Amino acid sequence: MVLFLLAVVISPTVGEAVRPQLVLAQRQKQPAASPAPHDFDLLPKEAVPSPAALARQQELERKLAQRRTMLQFHQLAGFLTLASLTTTVVLGQLDYLDKYGGRGDVGTYHLWHRWVAIASTGIFAGTAALAVFAPVPLEKKARLDTATLHKIAMTVAATGMAAEIVLGIVTATKEGQRVQRDFALAHQIVGYATLAAAFTGFTVLTF
Repeated sequence: MVLFLLAVVISPTVGEAVRPQLVLAQRQKQPAASPAPHDFDLLPKEAVPSPAALARQQELERKLAQRRTMLQFHQLAGFLTLASLTTTVVLGQLDYLDKYGGRGDVGTYHLWHRWVAIASTGIFAGTAALAVFAPVPLEKKARLDTATLHKIAMTVAATGMAAEIVLGIVTATKEGQRVQRDFALAHQIVGYATLAAAFTGFTVLTF
């Protein structure tokens, strides 16, 4: 009986003493949990472009830069074009008044008008070439905007320049004939129309 009571008294103490050692042993046997990773990406990684794609991108950038440069020179040449066309029209008007306006037909402005007209034609053609031959790497949808109005106006001006060349040659071949004045008047009217179209095309794109 005494031994039974002694076992009852001692057993909880022994159990409490042994239990922490058993828990510690079980914890040591369990593998340590790996820490949660923090260096993960929420977005997928971008695909590396292929050499062909890189070459196409570089070619596109090169053409865009070339187009930008040519159009900048085109705009600067536009000022020179307007100046030369204005000078040509003024000299043509003075030449017309000298020949048919009762000023004696002394030919003071005749050669000036001819050579300035030739120069303005070359300047006009060079200015137009900068726009026509500029690369177009990105196709644009056709729509009515300032660029389209500029193209229409300058097409009219180019047509007028071509007509001026023909009328000028024909007028010169009619020297001494009454019909020469009619061709000269037509040459003058087309000259003013060409200048107006050029000013319109320049204005809508610049301002």
